[in-house]
Amino acid sequence: MKKRALHSLSSILVIIGAAAACGSEQPSAGTGGSAAAPGSAGGAGSLGLVPGSQVAAGSGAPAANITAGAAGSVPLGSGVPPAAAGSGSTPVTAGTAAPIPTGASDLPCQVSTALAANCQKCHGTTPTFGAPIPLMRHADFMKPSAKDPTTTVAQLALKRINDTASPMPPGGTMVAADRTTLSSWLTAGAKPATAAEAACVPTSGNDSPRTPVVHDEAYFRNGLTPKAGETCYELPVHAAQTPGDKTPYTVRTGEHYEQFYVKIPWGPDTLMTRFGSKFDNLKVVHHWLLFTTNRPLSADGTHETTIGSTAGDGSELLAGWAVGGDHVEFPEDTGLEVPASGILNAQWHYFNQGTAPEKDASLIQICTVPRAMRKNIASLTFLGTENFNGPLGMPAKTMSDFGGTCTNNSGAPITIYGFTPHMHKLGRHMKAQVMRAGTGQLETVFDKPFDFNSQITYILDDLITLQPGDTIISTCTFLNHTDAPVPFGPSTEQEMCYNFTMSYPARKLDNGTLSLIGATNVCW
Repeated sequence: MKKRALHSLSSILVIIGAAAACGSEQPSAGTGGSAAAPGSAGGAGSLGLVPGSQVAAGSGAPAANITAGAAGSVPLGSGVPPAAAGSGSTPVTAGTAAPIPTGASDLPCQVSTALAANCQKCHGTTPTFGAPIPLMRHADFMKPSAKDPTTTVAQLALKRINDTASPMPPGGTMVAADRTTLSSWLTAGAKPATAAEAACVPTSGNDSPRTPVVHDEAYFRNGLTPKAGETCYELPVHAAQTPGDKTPYTVRTGEHYEQFYVKIPWGPDTLMTRFGSKFDNLKVVHHWLLFTTNRPLSADGTHETTIGSTAGDGSELLAGWAVGGDHVEFPEDTGLEVPASGILNAQWHYFNQGTAPEKDASLIQICTVPRAMRKNIASLTFLGTENFNGPLGMPAKTMSDFGGTCTNNSGAPITIYGFTPHMHKLGRHMKAQVMRAGTGQLETVFDKPFDFNSQITYILDDLITLQPGDTIISTCTFLNHTDAPVPFGPSTEQEMCYNFTMSYPARKLDNGTLSLIGATNVCW
Protein backbone atom coordinates (compact mmCIF):
# COMPACT_ATOMS: atom_id res chain seq x y z
CA MET A 1 0.00 0.00 0.00
CA LYS A 2 1.28 3.43 -0.82
CA LYS A 3 2.18 5.41 2.27
CA ARG A 4 0.54 8.80 2.42
CA ALA A 5 2.75 11.66 3.49
CA LEU A 6 1.21 14.27 5.76
CA HIS A 7 2.31 17.58 7.15
CA SER A 8 0.74 20.02 9.54
CA LEU A 9 -0.94 23.27 8.59
CA SER A 10 0.01 24.81 11.92
CA SER A 11 -3.36 24.35 13.55
CA ILE A 12 -6.68 24.80 11.78
CA LEU A 13 -10.34 24.41 12.23
CA VAL A 14 -12.31 23.02 14.81
CA ILE A 15 -12.90 21.59 17.96
CA ILE A 16 -16.08 21.50 19.53
CA GLY A 17 -15.56 21.06 23.20
CA ALA A 18 -12.48 22.61 24.76
CA ALA A 19 -13.78 24.29 27.89
CA ALA A 20 -11.10 25.00 30.47
CA ALA A 21 -8.44 22.92 28.76
CA CYS A 22 -5.73 24.70 30.73
CA GLY A 23 -5.16 25.63 34.29
CA SER A 24 -8.28 24.69 36.22
CA GLU A 25 -10.39 21.84 37.43
CA GLN A 26 -12.56 20.48 34.65
CA PRO A 27 -16.29 21.16 35.12
CA SER A 28 -18.34 18.18 36.15
CA ALA A 29 -21.97 17.37 35.54
CA GLY A 30 -24.21 19.94 37.13
CA THR A 31 -21.62 22.73 36.98
CA GLY A 32 -20.83 25.28 34.29
CA GLY A 33 -19.66 22.39 32.13
CA SER A 34 -22.77 20.31 32.58
CA ALA A 35 -24.09 17.96 30.00
CA ALA A 36 -26.65 20.33 28.60
CA ALA A 37 -28.27 19.35 25.35
CA PRO A 38 -27.32 21.44 22.35
CA GLY A 39 -29.39 24.58 22.36
CA SER A 40 -30.69 24.05 25.88
CA ALA A 41 -30.16 26.20 28.93
CA GLY A 42 -28.34 25.12 32.03
CA GLY A 43 -24.70 24.66 31.08
CA ALA A 44 -21.83 26.75 29.87
CA GLY A 45 -20.65 23.41 28.61
CA SER A 46 -18.20 23.68 25.81
CA LEU A 47 -18.66 24.15 22.13
CA GLY A 48 -15.13 25.09 21.33
CA LEU A 49 -12.26 24.40 19.04
CA VAL A 50 -8.76 23.29 19.75
CA PRO A 51 -6.52 23.15 16.73
CA GLY A 52 -2.98 21.94 17.12
CA SER A 53 0.32 22.83 15.56
CA GLN A 54 2.38 19.84 14.54
CA VAL A 55 2.25 16.35 13.07
CA ALA A 56 1.91 13.70 15.74
CA ALA A 57 4.64 11.12 16.00
CA GLY A 58 3.92 7.46 16.52
CA SER A 59 0.99 5.37 15.49
CA GLY A 60 -1.20 5.05 18.59
CA ALA A 61 -3.79 2.30 18.96
CA PRO A 62 -5.47 1.43 15.67
CA ALA A 63 -9.23 1.57 15.44
CA ALA A 64 -11.40 -1.27 14.20
CA ASN A 65 -13.32 -1.35 10.92
CA ILE A 66 -16.91 -0.48 11.77
CA THR A 67 -20.12 0.80 10.30
CA ALA A 68 -21.97 3.98 11.13
CA GLY A 69 -22.76 4.32 14.80
CA ALA A 70 -21.35 0.90 15.67
CA ALA A 71 -18.90 0.27 18.49
CA GLY A 72 -16.16 -2.21 19.16
CA SER A 73 -15.17 -2.30 22.83
CA VAL A 74 -12.17 -3.56 24.76
CA PRO A 75 -12.57 -3.66 28.58
CA LEU A 76 -9.76 -2.05 30.57
CA GLY A 77 -7.38 -4.58 32.01
CA SER A 78 -7.72 -6.91 29.02
CA GLY A 79 -4.12 -6.43 27.93
CA VAL A 80 -4.97 -4.26 24.88
CA PRO A 81 -2.98 -0.97 25.11
CA PRO A 82 -4.86 2.40 24.98
CA ALA A 83 -4.42 4.02 22.14
CA ALA A 84 -14.35 45.59 1.56
CA ALA A 85 -17.75 46.57 2.92
CA GLY A 86 -19.35 46.05 6.28
CA SER A 87 -19.02 47.41 9.75
CA GLY A 88 -16.81 46.23 12.58
CA SER A 89 -14.05 44.99 10.32
CA THR A 90 -11.04 46.59 8.68
CA PRO A 91 -8.12 45.48 6.52
CA VAL A 92 -5.09 44.65 8.64
CA THR A 93 -1.34 45.01 8.44
CA ALA A 94 0.45 43.01 11.09
CA GLY A 95 3.91 42.10 12.26
CA THR A 96 5.70 38.78 12.56
CA ALA A 97 7.34 36.81 15.33
CA ALA A 98 9.75 33.92 15.53
CA PRO A 99 9.28 30.90 17.80
CA ILE A 100 11.44 30.57 20.91
CA PRO A 101 12.72 27.35 22.47
CA THR A 102 10.91 25.71 25.34
CA GLY A 103 12.25 24.75 28.74
CA ALA A 104 13.46 26.46 31.92
CA SER A 105 17.12 26.90 32.82
CA ASP A 106 16.96 25.90 36.51
CA LEU A 107 14.93 22.70 35.99
CA PRO A 108 16.42 19.34 34.98
CA CYS A 109 16.45 18.96 31.21
CA GLN A 110 14.00 16.06 30.99
CA VAL A 111 11.66 17.79 33.42
CA SER A 112 11.72 20.87 31.21
CA THR A 113 11.02 18.71 28.17
CA ALA A 114 8.00 17.06 29.82
CA LEU A 115 6.65 20.40 31.05
CA ALA A 116 7.07 21.98 27.60
CA ALA A 117 5.16 19.13 25.98
CA ASN A 118 2.31 18.95 28.46
CA CYS A 119 1.96 22.12 30.54
CA GLN A 120 3.66 25.26 29.31
CA LYS A 121 1.30 26.07 26.45
CA CYS A 122 -0.84 27.58 29.19
CA HIS A 123 1.42 27.67 32.27
CA GLY A 124 4.07 29.85 30.62
CA THR A 125 6.12 32.69 32.07
CA THR A 126 2.99 34.78 31.71
CA PRO A 127 0.11 32.32 32.26
CA THR A 128 -2.31 32.39 29.37
CA PHE A 129 -5.64 30.99 28.25
CA GLY A 130 -7.08 30.64 31.76
CA ALA A 131 -4.08 29.06 33.52
CA PRO A 132 -3.66 30.53 37.04
CA ILE A 133 0.11 30.09 37.56
CA PRO A 134 3.39 29.68 35.62
CA LEU A 135 5.25 26.36 35.67
CA MET A 136 8.53 27.50 34.17
CA ARG A 137 11.10 27.67 36.96
CA HIS A 138 11.93 25.89 40.20
CA ALA A 139 10.52 28.72 42.31
CA ASP A 140 7.11 28.28 40.65
CA PHE A 141 6.83 24.79 42.15
CA MET A 142 7.89 25.88 45.64
CA LYS A 143 5.07 28.42 46.09
CA PRO A 144 2.02 27.61 48.24
CA SER A 145 -0.93 26.29 46.25
CA ALA A 146 -3.74 28.82 45.88
CA LYS A 147 -6.28 26.03 46.43
CA ASP A 148 -4.58 24.75 49.58
CA PRO A 149 -1.88 27.00 51.08
CA THR A 150 -0.71 24.13 53.32
CA THR A 151 0.63 22.36 50.22
CA THR A 152 3.08 23.50 47.57
CA VAL A 153 2.42 23.72 43.86
CA ALA A 154 4.79 20.78 43.46
CA GLN A 155 2.70 18.63 45.81
CA LEU A 156 -0.52 19.56 44.01
CA ALA A 157 1.11 18.94 40.63
CA LEU A 158 2.12 15.42 41.69
CA LYS A 159 -1.47 14.71 42.65
CA ARG A 160 -3.01 16.19 39.50
CA ILE A 161 -0.81 14.45 36.93
CA ASN A 162 -1.75 11.12 38.54
CA ASP A 163 -5.42 11.90 39.17
CA THR A 164 -7.60 9.75 36.89
CA ALA A 165 -10.77 11.68 37.78
CA SER A 166 -9.45 15.20 37.15
CA PRO A 167 -6.02 14.90 35.53
CA MET A 168 -3.64 17.50 34.21
CA PRO A 169 -3.28 17.92 31.35
CA PRO A 170 -7.02 17.48 30.83
CA GLY A 171 -8.00 14.06 29.59
CA GLY A 172 -4.95 12.35 31.05
CA THR A 173 -3.13 12.57 27.71
CA MET A 174 0.39 12.75 29.18
CA VAL A 175 2.42 9.78 27.94
CA ALA A 176 3.80 7.35 30.50
CA ALA A 177 7.43 8.42 30.05
CA ASP A 178 6.62 12.06 30.80
CA ARG A 179 4.44 11.13 33.78
CA THR A 180 7.24 8.99 35.19
CA THR A 181 9.78 11.79 34.71
CA LEU A 182 7.64 14.39 36.45
CA SER A 183 6.38 12.05 39.19
CA SER A 184 9.92 10.94 40.06
CA TRP A 185 11.17 14.53 40.22
CA LEU A 186 8.21 15.79 42.25
CA THR A 187 8.31 12.81 44.65
CA ALA A 188 12.01 13.39 45.28
CA GLY A 189 11.31 16.95 46.41
CA ALA A 190 11.31 18.84 43.11
CA LYS A 191 14.92 19.90 43.49
CA PRO A 192 16.49 22.51 41.18
CA ALA A 193 18.78 21.34 38.42
CA THR A 194 22.50 21.00 38.80
CA ALA A 195 24.59 22.72 36.15
CA ALA A 196 24.92 19.46 34.24
CA GLU A 197 21.19 18.68 34.46
CA ALA A 198 20.20 22.08 33.08
CA ALA A 199 22.83 22.19 30.33
CA CYS A 200 21.12 19.99 27.76
CA VAL A 201 18.63 21.24 25.19
CA PRO A 202 15.08 19.92 25.78
CA THR A 203 13.89 17.75 22.91
CA SER A 204 10.62 16.03 22.07
CA GLY A 205 11.19 12.32 22.65
CA ASN A 206 8.75 9.38 22.78
CA ASP A 207 5.68 8.97 20.59
CA SER A 208 3.35 11.64 21.91
CA PRO A 209 1.76 14.38 19.81
CA ARG A 210 3.64 17.36 21.21
CA THR A 211 4.38 20.94 20.34
CA PRO A 212 8.13 21.36 19.76
CA VAL A 213 8.13 25.15 20.20
CA VAL A 214 6.28 27.67 22.30
CA HIS A 215 5.51 30.91 20.49
CA ASP A 216 6.39 34.12 22.23
CA GLU A 217 3.72 36.73 22.97
CA ALA A 218 4.55 38.72 19.84
CA TYR A 219 3.33 35.83 17.69
CA PHE A 220 -0.09 35.94 19.32
CA ARG A 221 -0.32 39.72 19.56
CA ASN A 222 0.88 40.69 16.07
CA GLY A 223 -1.32 38.38 14.05
CA LEU A 224 -1.22 38.09 10.26
CA THR A 225 0.40 40.30 7.65
CA PRO A 226 -1.45 40.45 4.29
CA LYS A 227 0.35 38.85 1.37
CA ALA A 228 0.30 40.07 -2.22
CA GLY A 229 -3.25 40.07 -3.52
CA GLU A 230 -4.83 39.46 -0.10
CA THR A 231 -7.22 41.60 1.87
CA CYS A 232 -7.33 40.79 5.58
CA TYR A 233 -10.26 41.76 7.80
CA GLU A 234 -10.33 42.25 11.55
CA LEU A 235 -13.35 41.20 13.60
CA PRO A 236 -12.87 42.62 17.11
CA VAL A 237 -14.59 41.90 20.38
CA HIS A 238 -16.13 45.08 21.77
CA ALA A 239 -18.20 46.57 24.58
CA ALA A 240 -20.99 48.55 22.93
CA GLN A 241 -23.96 47.09 21.06
CA THR A 242 -23.26 49.14 17.93
CA PRO A 243 -21.64 48.47 14.53
CA GLY A 244 -17.99 49.46 14.28
CA ASP A 245 -17.40 49.66 18.03
CA LYS A 246 -13.86 48.88 19.13
CA THR A 247 -13.95 49.72 22.83
CA PRO A 248 -12.57 46.85 24.94
CA TYR A 249 -14.99 44.21 26.13
CA THR A 250 -15.29 43.59 29.89
CA VAL A 251 -14.65 39.94 30.73
CA ARG A 252 -16.39 38.95 33.96
CA THR A 253 -14.82 36.49 36.37
CA GLY A 254 -15.31 32.78 35.71
CA GLU A 255 -15.96 31.37 32.26
CA HIS A 256 -18.61 32.15 29.68
CA TYR A 257 -19.32 32.33 25.94
CA GLU A 258 -19.89 35.66 24.22
CA GLN A 259 -21.11 35.82 20.62
CA PHE A 260 -20.25 38.94 18.60
CA TYR A 261 -22.29 39.46 15.42
CA VAL A 262 -20.88 41.31 12.44
CA LYS A 263 -21.99 41.93 8.88
CA ILE A 264 -19.88 40.02 6.37
CA PRO A 265 -17.26 42.57 5.26
CA TRP A 266 -16.16 41.07 1.96
CA GLY A 267 -18.06 41.03 -1.29
CA PRO A 268 -19.08 38.25 -3.70
CA ASP A 269 -16.63 35.85 -5.37
CA THR A 270 -14.28 35.86 -2.37
CA LEU A 271 -12.24 32.99 -0.91
CA MET A 272 -10.59 32.63 2.48
CA THR A 273 -6.87 31.90 2.25
CA ARG A 274 -5.78 32.26 5.89
CA PHE A 275 -7.13 32.99 9.32
CA GLY A 276 -5.57 33.91 12.64
CA SER A 277 -5.85 35.99 15.76
CA LYS A 278 -4.45 39.17 17.24
CA PHE A 279 -4.81 38.79 21.00
CA ASP A 280 -4.99 41.54 23.57
CA ASN A 281 -5.53 39.86 26.96
CA LEU A 282 -3.95 36.41 26.79
CA LYS A 283 -4.91 35.65 30.38
CA VAL A 284 -8.63 35.31 29.68
CA VAL A 285 -9.11 33.97 26.13
CA HIS A 286 -9.54 30.24 25.64
CA HIS A 287 -10.88 29.76 22.11
CA TRP A 288 -12.95 31.28 19.34
CA LEU A 289 -15.12 29.93 16.53
CA LEU A 290 -16.41 31.77 13.47
CA PHE A 291 -19.81 30.68 12.14
CA THR A 292 -22.32 31.88 9.63
CA THR A 293 -25.70 32.44 11.30
CA ASN A 294 -29.33 33.24 10.67
CA ARG A 295 -30.09 33.73 14.36
CA PRO A 296 -33.02 36.21 14.57
CA LEU A 297 -31.34 38.47 17.16
CA SER A 298 -27.94 38.59 15.45
CA ALA A 299 -27.96 42.22 14.34
CA ASP A 300 -24.72 43.77 13.07
CA GLY A 301 -22.62 45.10 15.96
CA THR A 302 -24.51 43.35 18.75
CA HIS A 303 -23.27 40.66 21.12
CA GLU A 304 -24.78 38.32 23.70
CA THR A 305 -23.82 35.74 26.32
CA THR A 306 -24.77 32.15 25.35
CA ILE A 307 -24.22 28.55 26.44
CA GLY A 308 -21.94 27.88 23.48
CA SER A 309 -24.34 26.09 21.14
CA THR A 310 -25.46 27.23 17.68
CA ALA A 311 -28.26 24.68 17.30
CA GLY A 312 -31.16 26.13 15.35
CA ASP A 313 -29.12 28.99 13.93
CA GLY A 314 -28.43 27.45 10.50
CA SER A 315 -24.73 27.75 11.29
CA GLU A 316 -21.78 26.68 9.18
CA LEU A 317 -18.37 26.65 10.82
CA LEU A 318 -15.77 28.64 8.84
CA ALA A 319 -12.73 28.93 11.12
CA GLY A 320 -11.56 28.67 14.69
CA TRP A 321 -8.69 28.72 17.17
CA ALA A 322 -7.98 27.43 20.67
CA VAL A 323 -5.12 26.72 23.03
CA GLY A 324 -2.36 24.90 21.18
CA GLY A 325 -3.25 26.48 17.86
CA ASP A 326 -1.38 28.70 15.43
CA HIS A 327 -2.44 30.84 12.48
CA VAL A 328 -3.74 28.81 9.53
CA GLU A 329 -2.86 28.95 5.84
CA PHE A 330 -4.47 26.96 3.03
CA PRO A 331 -2.48 25.48 0.11
CA GLU A 332 -1.47 28.02 -2.51
CA ASP A 333 -3.86 26.71 -5.16
CA THR A 334 -6.86 26.38 -2.80
CA GLY A 335 -9.26 28.74 -1.09
CA LEU A 336 -12.17 28.12 1.27
CA GLU A 337 -15.57 29.19 0.02
CA VAL A 338 -17.21 31.87 2.19
CA PRO A 339 -20.67 33.46 1.95
CA ALA A 340 -20.99 36.69 0.01
CA SER A 341 -23.42 38.37 2.42
CA GLY A 342 -25.17 37.94 5.73
CA ILE A 343 -24.05 37.90 9.37
CA LEU A 344 -21.08 36.19 11.03
CA ASN A 345 -21.09 34.88 14.59
CA ALA A 346 -17.68 35.29 16.26
CA GLN A 347 -18.09 33.10 19.33
CA TRP A 348 -15.49 33.62 22.08
CA HIS A 349 -14.94 31.40 25.09
CA TYR A 350 -13.58 33.44 27.99
CA PHE A 351 -12.07 32.03 31.17
CA ASN A 352 -11.12 34.69 33.75
CA GLN A 353 -9.66 33.02 36.83
CA GLY A 354 -8.88 36.30 38.52
CA THR A 355 -10.90 38.02 41.24
CA ALA A 356 -11.86 41.06 39.16
CA PRO A 357 -13.18 41.70 35.64
CA GLU A 358 -10.61 42.11 32.84
CA LYS A 359 -10.65 44.17 29.64
CA ASP A 360 -10.04 42.54 26.26
CA ALA A 361 -9.70 43.92 22.73
CA SER A 362 -8.69 40.73 20.90
CA LEU A 363 -9.77 40.18 17.31
CA ILE A 364 -10.12 37.52 14.62
CA GLN A 365 -8.32 37.96 11.31
CA ILE A 366 -9.66 36.57 8.04
CA CYS A 367 -7.52 36.94 4.90
CA THR A 368 -9.16 36.67 1.48
CA VAL A 369 -8.47 36.83 -2.24
CA PRO A 370 -10.71 37.13 -5.30
CA ARG A 371 -12.10 33.78 -6.36
CA ALA A 372 -10.21 33.92 -9.66
CA MET A 373 -6.87 33.71 -7.82
CA ARG A 374 -7.39 30.10 -6.69
CA LYS A 375 -7.81 27.01 -8.85
CA ASN A 376 -9.57 24.86 -6.25
CA ILE A 377 -12.65 26.02 -4.34
CA ALA A 378 -12.91 24.03 -1.10
CA SER A 379 -15.20 23.61 1.87
CA LEU A 380 -15.23 21.84 5.22
CA THR A 381 -17.43 18.80 5.96
CA PHE A 382 -18.21 17.05 9.26
CA LEU A 383 -17.44 13.29 9.02
CA GLY A 384 -17.70 10.82 11.89
CA THR A 385 -20.71 10.11 14.10
CA GLU A 386 -22.86 11.52 16.89
CA ASN A 387 -24.19 8.08 17.88
CA PHE A 388 -22.52 6.51 20.92
CA ASN A 389 -25.01 3.73 21.57
CA GLY A 390 -27.78 6.32 21.54
CA PRO A 391 -28.57 7.74 25.00
CA LEU A 392 -26.69 4.85 26.65
CA GLY A 393 -23.30 6.30 25.72
CA MET A 394 -19.96 4.55 25.48
CA PRO A 395 -19.44 1.94 28.20
CA ALA A 396 -17.48 2.69 31.38
CA LYS A 397 -13.97 1.34 31.99
CA THR A 398 -13.70 0.35 28.33
CA MET A 399 -11.86 1.19 25.12
CA SER A 400 -14.43 1.63 22.35
CA ASP A 401 -14.55 2.44 18.62
CA PHE A 402 -17.34 4.55 17.12
CA GLY A 403 -17.59 5.90 13.61
CA GLY A 404 -19.63 6.67 10.54
CA THR A 405 -19.57 6.42 6.76
CA CYS A 406 -19.83 9.07 4.08
CA THR A 407 -20.48 8.20 0.43
CA ASN A 408 -19.65 10.33 -2.57
CA ASN A 409 -23.10 10.74 -4.09
CA SER A 410 -22.17 13.81 -6.14
CA GLY A 411 -21.76 11.93 -9.42
CA ALA A 412 -18.23 13.31 -9.90
CA PRO A 413 -14.79 12.88 -8.28
CA ILE A 414 -14.10 14.68 -4.97
CA THR A 415 -10.58 15.50 -3.82
CA ILE A 416 -9.77 15.41 -0.08
CA TYR A 417 -6.67 17.36 0.95
CA GLY A 418 -6.84 17.52 4.75
CA PHE A 419 -8.28 16.21 8.02
CA THR A 420 -8.80 17.71 11.46
CA PRO A 421 -9.81 15.02 13.96
CA HIS A 422 -11.86 16.16 16.93
CA MET A 423 -12.84 14.37 20.11
CA HIS A 424 -12.95 15.38 23.76
CA LYS A 425 -10.91 14.22 26.75
CA LEU A 426 -11.46 10.48 26.24
CA GLY A 427 -10.43 10.48 22.56
CA ARG A 428 -7.27 8.55 21.73
CA HIS A 429 -7.11 7.79 18.00
CA MET A 430 -8.62 8.57 14.58
CA LYS A 431 -8.59 6.38 11.49
CA ALA A 432 -10.03 7.04 8.02
CA GLN A 433 -10.47 4.31 5.43
CA VAL A 434 -11.78 4.47 1.87
CA MET A 435 -13.89 1.65 0.44
CA ARG A 436 -13.87 1.64 -3.36
CA ALA A 437 -17.21 1.25 -5.12
CA GLY A 438 -17.76 -2.06 -6.87
CA THR A 439 -14.57 -3.74 -5.60
CA GLY A 440 -14.95 -3.48 -1.83
CA GLN A 441 -11.25 -2.65 -1.64
CA LEU A 442 -10.46 -0.97 1.71
CA GLU A 443 -7.56 1.48 1.92
CA THR A 444 -6.39 3.17 5.10
CA VAL A 445 -5.75 6.83 4.22
CA PHE A 446 -5.35 8.29 7.72
CA ASP A 447 -4.24 6.65 10.98
CA LYS A 448 -3.09 8.91 13.82
CA PRO A 449 -3.16 9.21 17.62
CA PHE A 450 -5.29 11.97 19.11
CA ASP A 451 -4.43 14.39 21.93
CA PHE A 452 -7.13 16.70 23.34
CA ASN A 453 -4.50 19.34 24.14
CA SER A 454 -2.83 19.35 20.72
CA GLN A 455 -5.58 18.95 18.15
CA ILE A 456 -3.86 18.91 14.82
CA THR A 457 -4.81 19.61 11.24
CA TYR A 458 -3.15 17.30 8.74
CA ILE A 459 -2.64 18.40 5.11
CA LEU A 460 -2.08 15.52 2.71
CA ASP A 461 0.84 15.55 0.29
CA ASP A 462 -0.84 12.68 -1.58
CA LEU A 463 -4.40 13.79 -2.18
CA ILE A 464 -7.30 11.36 -1.83
CA THR A 465 -9.72 11.08 -4.74
CA LEU A 466 -13.18 9.75 -3.97
CA GLN A 467 -14.78 8.46 -7.14
CA PRO A 468 -18.60 8.40 -7.40
CA GLY A 469 -19.90 5.71 -5.07
CA ASP A 470 -16.71 5.49 -2.98
CA THR A 471 -17.22 5.57 0.79
CA ILE A 472 -14.95 7.02 3.47
CA ILE A 473 -15.20 5.52 6.97
CA SER A 474 -14.05 7.64 9.94
CA THR A 475 -13.44 5.76 13.21
CA CYS A 476 -12.76 7.32 16.62
CA THR A 477 -11.16 5.32 19.44
CA PHE A 478 -12.04 6.30 23.02
CA LEU A 479 -10.66 5.21 26.37
CA ASN A 480 -13.43 5.71 28.93
CA HIS A 481 -11.51 5.40 32.19
CA THR A 482 -14.45 6.72 34.20
CA ASP A 483 -16.98 4.73 36.22
CA ALA A 484 -19.97 5.80 34.12
CA PRO A 485 -21.09 5.63 30.47
CA VAL A 486 -20.36 8.78 28.45
CA PRO A 487 -22.83 9.99 25.79
CA PHE A 488 -22.47 12.38 22.87
CA GLY A 489 -22.70 16.06 23.80
CA PRO A 490 -21.10 19.50 23.67
CA SER A 491 -19.61 19.42 27.18
CA THR A 492 -16.03 18.25 27.69
CA GLU A 493 -17.53 15.75 30.13
CA GLN A 494 -19.37 14.23 27.15
CA GLU A 495 -17.80 13.15 23.86
CA MET A 496 -17.75 13.85 20.13
CA CYS A 497 -16.40 11.99 17.10
CA TYR A 498 -15.74 14.37 14.22
CA ASN A 499 -13.24 14.11 11.41
CA PHE A 500 -13.42 17.55 9.81
CA THR A 501 -12.54 17.00 6.19
CA MET A 502 -11.35 19.59 3.67
CA SER A 503 -12.25 18.85 0.08
CA TYR A 504 -13.09 20.27 -3.31
CA PRO A 505 -15.23 20.99 -5.26
CA ALA A 506 -16.91 22.87 -2.43
CA ARG A 507 -19.94 21.29 -0.72
CA LYS A 508 -19.97 18.21 -2.95
CA LEU A 509 -19.21 15.92 -0.01
CA ASP A 510 -22.08 17.31 2.12
CA ASN A 511 -25.18 15.09 2.00
CA GLY A 512 -27.81 17.27 3.68
CA THR A 513 -27.69 15.67 7.13
CA LEU A 514 -28.17 18.08 10.05
CA SER A 515 -25.77 17.73 12.97
CA LEU A 516 -27.12 17.64 16.52
CA ILE A 517 -25.04 20.73 17.30
CA GLY A 518 -26.66 22.67 14.46
CA ALA A 519 -24.02 22.35 11.72
CA THR A 520 -25.31 22.00 8.16
CA ASN A 521 -22.08 20.92 6.39
CA VAL A 522 -22.29 17.23 7.30
CA CYS A 523 -21.92 13.74 5.73
CA TRP A 524 -22.70 10.53 7.61
